[in-house]
Amino acid sequence: MTEFGGLGGVAGGRPRDNEDLFECAVEACMGDKLREDESWGRALWGSLANVDWVHENGDTASYSFRAAGDLIAAIVGKGDYMDWYCSAPYYGECYPHIREAMATQGWRPVDC
Repeated sequence: MTEFGGLGGVAGGRPRDNEDLFECAVEACMGDKLREDESWGRALWGSLANVDWVHENGDTASYSFRAAGDLIAAIVGKGDYMDWYCSAPYYGECYPHIREAMATQGWRPVDC
């Protein structure tokens, strides 16, 4: 079992982490949508910040406010965590389209 996530907050941004299976799942199921429509990024931030996720194989992922923004900026390929920090009206609330997209990759939110 592997734990993904972290504290994040890399000023100036960072490249996408191909070793992070959660990050790869986000890229696979909604990378293009994130790059085309900012509303997907805002919904993803609200669905990641302070939410625990679990994969069907037992892996887990958890992101702080900064780390959630960091992940989105890395997938979008520009900016940094501050571009997404507190970008959703709510945090810790899983948006249905995010939940459905991540389910295609075997991930589900815990208690959300």
